[in-house]
Amino acid sequence: MRRKKHGVEIVFKIAGIGMLVAVVCQLLKQAGREDIALLTALAGLVIVISMVIGIVSTLFSSIRSVFELY
Repeated sequence: MRRKKHGVEIVFKIAGIGMLVAVVCQLLKQAGREDIALLTALAGLVIVISMVIGIVSTLFSSIRSVFELY
């Protein structure tokens, strides 16, 4: 039986990254480093977007192969 590559685990990874970034941002804001907190939030966003782009790419490849578009 084939195991799903992108299942619930990807949701947990994204949620974990979000929680980690939120905690770090709050700590940095309390320390008065709002600029670094913003950069941390942007870095977290870039990481999550890169994960999602890979998943969407896989989805489009699967759709292409199912409908034999290319």
